[in-house]
Amino acid sequence: KLRHIAINCEDLEGEANFMKSAFELEEVGRAGDVTQSGAIYLSDGVMNIALIRIEDPEFPNYNPQGLNHIGFVTPDLDGSIDAAEAAGGKSMVDRDNKMAGATWEMKMKSASGKFDFDLSDHGWPGITL
Repeated sequence: KLRHIAINCEDLEGEANFMKSAFELEEVGRAGDVTQSGAIYLSDGVMNIALIRIEDPEFPNYNPQGLNHIGFVTPDLDGSIDAAEAAGGKSMVDRDNKMAGATWEMKMKSASGKFDFDLSDHGWPGITL
């Protein structure tokens, strides 16, 4: 079962603060010196997100490209959009134009603009709400 996503970030503290504010995630651990490299671990109690910064190209999972996007399911879509925007997130589509019908999801960027995320009140194939 999927329980962990890692995202490469330049500003670990900034991204962690955004995700804690926008998605009510709890910081559950740290590794290394997060101002130089290392990781900040966040969780919602089921999924773990590791915000990582790896500077050494020789490190086994070095990948400066990050991740395309992550998705969050929420029972209050408008409230979650508001929380993400209040934390500095940016909407990429109009929340009132649900053009894709039942599969529509809110596409957003993090406060830093370094990663994208979806918000949905219906979820995606293969998940249980």
